[in-house]
Amino acid sequence: MTTGRYAVSAMLAFGLAATCNATPATPGAQPSAAPRPVLDEEFADPFVLPLQDGSLVAFATNRRGKDGTALHVPMSTSQDALHWTAPREAMPQLPAWARADRPDLWAPEAIRAGNGYVLFFSARHATRRRPDGLTLCIGAAVSRDATGPYVPQPEPLTCGGEHGVIDVSPVRERSASGGEHLWLLYKTDGNCCGAPTTFVAQRLRADAQALVGEPQVIQGAVNDQPWEGHVVEAPQMVQHAGQWYLFFAGNDYGSGAYATGYARCDSPLGPCVDAGENPILRSRDGDPPLVGPGHQSVFEHAGRSWIAFHGWRPAEGGRPRYRAMYVLPLDWRQGRPVPRE
Repeated sequence: MTTGRYAVSAMLAFGLAATCNATPATPGAQPSAAPRPVLDEEFADPFVLPLQDGSLVAFATNRRGKDGTALHVPMSTSQDALHWTAPREAMPQLPAWARADRPDLWAPEAIRAGNGYVLFFSARHATRRRPDGLTLCIGAAVSRDATGPYVPQPEPLTCGGEHGVIDVSPVRERSASGGEHLWLLYKTDGNCCGAPTTFVAQRLRADAQALVGEPQVIQGAVNDQPWEGHVVEAPQMVQHAGQWYLFFAGNDYGSGAYATGYARCDSPLGPCVDAGENPILRSRDGDPPLVGPGHQSVFEHAGRSWIAFHGWRPAEGGRPRYRAMYVLPLDWRQGRPVPRE
């Protein structure tokens, strides 16, 4: 979820950017079939959590339900990754530290820890301010059940530095000896105020309910590629066949320039090297078109890898445009993750 000056221009720029940044069709050719949403309603910044019974739980950024009721943490479930239930509330109560109206509760992700689950999210602090307004901080909520209800902690885990923090993602690092460490990845929200953005990793306590140690910048993860448009966000660290992969989104989330890439990393702290084939998901023509695919979630289900992400759907019948959830199989070809469109 991009904030700051990029978000200000997002709505105005969408029509032009979606056209200019989509993969051009061959003259005279019929539009190819682009991926279709698996949950065709507002479900932005999706995260998918596989459960031990083989089912899946997905969480998304706050939204209004069809009856106008606020959903702080929309949640949907699935048995096959392709058919999903209607979203319902996973965290009925807002955290006490967050702004009550328009809390901007964004991009929740969850992890199993101890005898339950911990849900992480970002939200606007009620009183803490940064140069452009209220600071975004990271919070946590706990539940015995993966589907909630999650109960938020009374204070944020961290608000970072001057510009706040956003886009939180838990990581489980298992050692060869069978031990494990938990990490929390997040983004410094410098693009709110014209400052550089970085990805940060910090150790989590064994129960995943508190941070320990000092935050450390993930080396090599910087917004320095043209396709990124000066913004990288939505970090997710995945280990596959002994190799660490940092998936992330880049560019203006409100336009067709928004896309998904990855880097290979030596550890959750880096150093990381961007893949030469980035972005691996981008806007393209089709019937319907795929517009602004990003804020990805890579997960394992039914013996294979998958990638969930959102994409923009057009305004219709008086309904404004919205970000629906897509899910595609993710193949690994000679160490490269390749979404199967």
